[in-house]
Amino acid sequence: MGNLASSLPQEALVGLVEHVADPSESVRQAVVLALSQTTISEEVMQVLAEAYTISTHATQLTIIQTLAQFEFPFAYELFIQALTSPDPLIRQTAIAGLGELGDPRGLLVMRTHLLQDSNVGVRSEAAFRLGKLGGPADLPALRQARETDPTPNVHFWATWSLEQIGSET
Repeated sequence: MGNLASSLPQEALVGLVEHVADPSESVRQAVVLALSQTTISEEVMQVLAEAYTISTHATQLTIIQTLAQFEFPFAYELFIQALTSPDPLIRQTAIAGLGELGDPRGLLVMRTHLLQDSNVGVRSEAAFRLGKLGGPADLPALRQARETDPTPNVHFWATWSLEQIGSET
């Protein structure tokens, strides 16, 4: 269905959204992929976002993964909420979603997760996104991560980001 993209009627898109709670992981991932290929309305995606708080963990992940594919401003608050999840994949995807939004309010959140999150994937995603969106205010956090983070992956992305922003390596 996703390959049909903008030619899908609204009813088909709603049908796709209804499958974000499917018990099968492969179906949920197919929904994310299909929706990312469509031009879905903001109203339909808001319904999906509203379902986040009453959803199971697996459905929450699918919702965050889906919303991260789009640049709907209403998703900012949901990404912030998702950053409190105990699941590192949800947190990492929320950082990616904030990055895709390009909302400067997300930069502080990214710096915080770069330096304080317990998961290397979340810290790496935050470093990468800071390199895409950040500026001089993000340099101290990136330098600190490069110097003190115990993982090579975070070192790599912090160094890359410093280069992107225009700092010394």
